[in-house]
Amino acid sequence: MSQELVYSLVDQRVDRDIPNLQTLKRDLERGTDEIKLEALQKIIIGSLNGEKFDSLFMFIIRFVMPTKNKILKKHLLFYWEVCPKYDETGKLKQETILICNSLLNDLHHSNEYIQGATLRFLCRLKDNELLEPLIGPTRECLNHRHAYVRRNAVLAIHSIYKNQSHLVPDAPELILNFLAAESDSMCKRNAIIMLIDTDLGMAVDWLLGSLN
Repeated sequence: MSQELVYSLVDQRVDRDIPNLQTLKRDLERGTDEIKLEALQKIIIGSLNGEKFDSLFMFIIRFVMPTKNKILKKHLLFYWEVCPKYDETGKLKQETILICNSLLNDLHHSNEYIQGATLRFLCRLKDNELLEPLIGPTRECLNHRHAYVRRNAVLAIHSIYKNQSHLVPDAPELILNFLAAESDSMCKRNAIIMLIDTDLGMAVDWLLGSLN
């Protein structure tokens, strides 16, 4: 069974001017949350349209990443997805590891919707070096008190196992144990889909056992 596709809708109107780098730096460094959000949106859209904003990466790390604004945090996830993570040789840039710090903080965030959004972002992340430090917190989210977080934790485990199975080799058994204790219907649905997709025999055994 194929995984649920996740899309990002981005305004790409052709009448937008290419943003000035110095203006963006100023807005990121000194602007209010609203101004920073507008600057970040311009950077995301410009990046998707082929513009280069490599010099802004550290400005975003320094002046946007520490924000507590929930909307800005969600836009940061879009930025992490489109920002240049590799150098000319195809190796992950050294400074890109700073993204892990942001994601780790958000996986432990007090707001369950920030945690859930971060887990959904992990479904789109394919970089082994970025994912590896996040496996432990992602597994912990399977035991979160909020079902919304648990649902998205299952999706993240599913995606990571499909793309980087060595990072979570026990994923089918992990999700089977999760099913045994789970009561939320959407959490169970996501878990069953994951088992069907990754270990059909285990899924069939669980379904037959649940009918008895």
